[in-house]
Amino acid sequence: MLAEMLEKLVVSLVNNWRKYLGCFLGFVLGVLLVEYGLPKTVFIVVLSIIGYKIGDMTFIKKIKKFIAEKIKED
Repeated sequence: MLAEMLEKLVVSLVNNWRKYLGCFLGFVLGVLLVEYGLPKTVFIVVLSIIGYKIGDMTFIKKIKKFIAEKIKED
């Protein structure tokens, strides 16, 4: 009984992960807006996006390639 319920839950999470992620992000954004206000929330979101981009390996590779090309030009 419990194993079947757990299996259904896992299947639902796998099939609808975008909905659950959107729900979670909406909840977090709502809590931030209520707790800190719009300007601070926008600041937190912008810093989160910047951190995500910096942590992305393809972005880092692009930056390294750009710097290497600029060094070769000089």
